[in-house]
Amino acid sequence: MTHKKRLPAPKHYPIQRKQNTYVSTIKGSRSSDNAVPAVLVLRDILEYADTEKEAKQIVKNGDLLRNGDPIRDIKEGIGILDVIEIPETEEVYRVIRKGKYLEFVDVEDSEKTAGKVVGKSVEGDEFVYRLHNGENYRTKDEFNTGSTLVFNGGVKEFKLEEDTEVLVIKGKHAGEKVQVEEIITRGMNSNVGRVNKNGQEFETQLENLVAIGDLEVE
Repeated sequence: MTHKKRLPAPKHYPIQRKQNTYVSTIKGSRSSDNAVPAVLVLRDILEYADTEKEAKQIVKNGDLLRNGDPIRDIKEGIGILDVIEIPETEEVYRVIRKGKYLEFVDVEDSEKTAGKVVGKSVEGDEFVYRLHNGENYRTKDEFNTGSTLVFNGGVKEFKLEEDTEVLVIKGKHAGEKVQVEEIITRGMNSNVGRVNKNGQEFETQLENLVAIGDLEVE
């Protein structure tokens, strides 16, 4: 079993680092740079479990949902934009980046799950969209790379474009809701957004921005 000592755990883990316990590494599609393992969520963040063994039992019972589906392994990652639910307590959280840490925000729209399109390909008569969380979505409908797809019975697209509200998910402004004023192309693969928050402007890479539409993120 692979573990990391608490002290060198990734900096985005919202945990105390000087206790003599351990945290598991992440498995599954989520990036270790933007996710935490389920055991940490249950034991250290939400405090539903005192030990890893108790966290395993919660997962075994199907009592931790990620985007509507039960998590089956305590090492599975929970990352940015994921919605997690504890059916027994009816608590629902969406994960966002707040500064250097991940933050779990209380929300009511448990049915609204979302993924940012970071790449797409064509297979037969279907488009295959690669989402920011490592998952794929197949459909005959065409969407734009960079858009946020929101799944709530059907699929709604929120485009990453000028005059839209976005969430910053990386960098010192992570966690802030801002307005895109201009999209600037600098070189072949260097698109940045000039954004505005309460009259203060700054620029950031488009990869750091997620169109949020009507998603609850605070």
